[in-house]
Amino acid sequence: MATFNAMANDVPTNIVDTQPGVWRELNLSAAENAWLNNKTQLTLGIDRNFSPYEWVNKRGEYSGISADYIHILEQRLEIPIVPVTNKESWSQVLQAARDGEFDFMSCLVKTKEREEYLLFSQSYVSSSAVIISEQASGYIGTLDKLENKTVAIPKGHFTDERLRKDYPLINIINTASMKDALSLVAKGQADAFVGDATAASFVMKKEALLNLSFSGHTDYKSDFSLGVYHKNPLLLSILNKALASISESERNTIFDHWRGLKITQGIPLEKIVIGLIVILILFLSFLYWNYRLRQSEEAHKLSEQRFKNLVAATDGIVWEADALTGNFTYISDNCVRILGYSHQDWLSPNFWASHIHPEDRDASIAFRQNHSENLPVHELEYRFINDKNEVVWVKDMISSITENKKTSLHRGLMLDITAHKQAEFLIKQSEYRFRELIESLPTIAVQGYNEKLEVTYWNKASTALYGYSREEVRGKRLQDLIIPAHIREELLQKHQNWLDNGVAIPSSEIELQHKDGSTVPIYSSHAMLRTDTNGKELFCIDISLAEQKKAYAELTHMAHYDSLTQLPNRRTFNTRLDEAMKEARLSNSKIAVMMIDLDHFKEVNDTLGHAYGDLLLQESAKRLLTCVRKIDTVARLGGDEFLLIIENVIDISTTERIANNILAQLSQPFLLNESPSYISASIGIVLYPNDAEDQDELLKNADQAMYVAKNKGRNRFYYFTPEMELLAQKRWRMLNDLRDSIKLNQLQMYYQPIIDLSDGKVIKAEALIRWNHPDGQIPPLDFIPLAEESGLIIDVGNWVFSEVIKQSAQWQLQVCVNASPLQFQDSYLCSDEFFDSILDTGMGQRSLCIEITESLLMEQEGDVLEKLLTLRDKGIEVSLDDFGTGYSSLAYLKQFDIDYLKIDKSFVKNLAPKSQDKVLCEAIIVMAHTLGIKVIAEGIETEQQHQLLQDMGCDFAQGYFYDKPQPAAVFKSRWLEP
Repeated sequence: MATFNAMANDVPTNIVDTQPGVWRELNLSAAENAWLNNKTQLTLGIDRNFSPYEWVNKRGEYSGISADYIHILEQRLEIPIVPVTNKESWSQVLQAARDGEFDFMSCLVKTKEREEYLLFSQSYVSSSAVIISEQASGYIGTLDKLENKTVAIPKGHFTDERLRKDYPLINIINTASMKDALSLVAKGQADAFVGDATAASFVMKKEALLNLSFSGHTDYKSDFSLGVYHKNPLLLSILNKALASISESERNTIFDHWRGLKITQGIPLEKIVIGLIVILILFLSFLYWNYRLRQSEEAHKLSEQRFKNLVAATDGIVWEADALTGNFTYISDNCVRILGYSHQDWLSPNFWASHIHPEDRDASIAFRQNHSENLPVHELEYRFINDKNEVVWVKDMISSITENKKTSLHRGLMLDITAHKQAEFLIKQSEYRFRELIESLPTIAVQGYNEKLEVTYWNKASTALYGYSREEVRGKRLQDLIIPAHIREELLQKHQNWLDNGVAIPSSEIELQHKDGSTVPIYSSHAMLRTDTNGKELFCIDISLAEQKKAYAELTHMAHYDSLTQLPNRRTFNTRLDEAMKEARLSNSKIAVMMIDLDHFKEVNDTLGHAYGDLLLQESAKRLLTCVRKIDTVARLGGDEFLLIIENVIDISTTERIANNILAQLSQPFLLNESPSYISASIGIVLYPNDAEDQDELLKNADQAMYVAKNKGRNRFYYFTPEMELLAQKRWRMLNDLRDSIKLNQLQMYYQPIIDLSDGKVIKAEALIRWNHPDGQIPPLDFIPLAEESGLIIDVGNWVFSEVIKQSAQWQLQVCVNASPLQFQDSYLCSDEFFDSILDTGMGQRSLCIEITESLLMEQEGDVLEKLLTLRDKGIEVSLDDFGTGYSSLAYLKQFDIDYLKIDKSFVKNLAPKSQDKVLCEAIIVMAHTLGIKVIAEGIETEQQHQLLQDMGCDFAQGYFYDKPQPAAVFKSRWLEP
């Protein structure tokens, strides 16, 4: 086995730019690092005769392009990678890989056969597979021309597997190495070689196989990857990360290092011709020198013979002509074989010009005359008529000989290029037919782009699809036309990767951009072609998916929605209910399901007809949608039955509010044919998970509850659970009683003293409402939320204001009163009537302090802001209740000039000398005082709490430690009388 130590001097010094120990730590997972830590080395399977990619040189060192990449991986992974060099042939290496003898292999092209035992990394080196044959065999072109011919390929080379599958009529000879395969072709024992262009170029140069040339191309790419033994997927992940980390500069360094080993893909015809001309000119110079040295007749004859041999070895006609007359003074023997005319014919006056094709004659003569003065070496192509009166295409490579600053002779090489011109014509004809074909396709949009992504082709279907005409797009960049901004960078990177690395863009569905800015859904495929100048031209083939997607959307909608009301159907309802039940289980919340049946619908349907019945169902669906939140679902079960899913049900009030709203909405008249129709609804309600744990049970119970509602007289809702029905009835009765409580004088105000901690005196009082119901006093926590939900809080709150203002005037004491957020939405608060009621008592505005909650400050509606600022301007003080439990910020406190903060009793309850609550209370007090706000602590129940708050500098306090809330008479006797 060989290692990299022996070849260290051959590796460029700047090939690795990552500090040792850093890369692994930053890029590999714990599992990947652990896998490497269990290894002392990694074994690498190589092809010891695959230059310039990899080989073992005479010193036993592992060298080549791939070896440089492996060296970088060794540095990144901080583990020796040892090449295994004891395999004599590539087929032996592959067999060893199949048996798991190596950790991984280098320089592999992925094939289906190899994928049975290897996992493949990303490609890190790419080349092309080409056809190579003897120069005398001429240009082959494509692989199909090799059918029934013999092709030499090294055993195990990826083209061996591809050709056997794609071209079974080709006779394949397998050799031990690429050198052996190319040698068979050079000796005429095989018609051609098919394989990697770079490796073949290297072998041809090294072995001096000068009679071989590149004679055709293939669609096969040599995308070389690392092959990992299939039982080591973790190693594949490691190697992919390491390969991806190799920078562009490191790749360039590798290829610069081995650039001297590459030769071009064959020797182009033009270079052969120019070389021959140079040789010819040198030889003629030598002949002229021999002419000057007339002393040696043998030397002259030898020179002349050499000249004839040189000319005979070429596949063209060497000639010399007088620059002034254009008449030929010399022509080589090849003229008879190639064009048919004798030497004597060519030397006759005006022969060359008279046999040029009439359409090319004047231009060809003028070209040679004009360019001879400006360009010492030039070339032209024209048609010539041979001795059989056939048209032959000729390329003339011309050199001008100058004497005394004036052209005296023309010398050149004339080549028969008819075959090339015919091939060029066929290609252009094929291209014309192709363009005609794609122009005639009305629904397939084809666009062509150059390497800068500038439009070079745009068919009519592209105009129809994207809205741009050919004139508008020609020369414009792709990214400025149809690529939306949000995917522009990603697509441009894919195009660049395609151009640079040959990674084709896969066919896919995508949305591009129309000229008018709308999106265009398409299915897009891509192709890359070579241009005449060996550049790259990209083609996109797009098919609009608009109609398909529209049809799919319509079918999907029909499958999931009721065609009459456009509400979700039973199928969609079941899906959404299932999702809602899962979410409820995860969040430990509840959902409600309502089943609604329209009362008296049958009478309307039978009386007015089905058309009016359908219209009534549509209008009912619209009204139902206005009764629910966006997160809820309204579906049509069928007939006149509807289903509702109410999510995130906190308490029964949510479902009651929605059910009452539905009953109210559906009881309003429906105008059908300009005459009113009346219906009502019966609603059954179930809760999940209280009433059932699966869909079928929920719907069955909802159906039962709905029929109970019908049996009880319709136009009502009914809960499936009897206990909940009792609770609902209780709430309903309480709400009705609350409506009458004011006129029956059942409401009463209680007052709790607020103490000045500096001297223990009563400084103010908080007003608290009580409801003296005939069945017993009802706590505020039971009826205040009900009043909020029903809107009765406005009437109750206005009554409280009236009572408190009068009481405050009698006592000459400021009273704090709680205000609901709903009162800030009512017109009474901050009205002239409101402020006049305070002034009428003879008290100033400061006799009233309004307590608000933190949530009110979060309201950014104009009415709330305006009323808070009006209270401030009128001198009515504002206290922020339950501070610390909501969302208040310092900006709100400063903006609204809050006068007092009330520390919530939850912070006072466990107040102790070293408690966290003490720290919080101190922070609130310091903050408030810094802002010029006084602090009230509520919920004080012990002497210790009183003392701690006093020591902290708290301004005021209230709680049972001082006194419970008391009726006005009791409060007065205890706190206001001597």
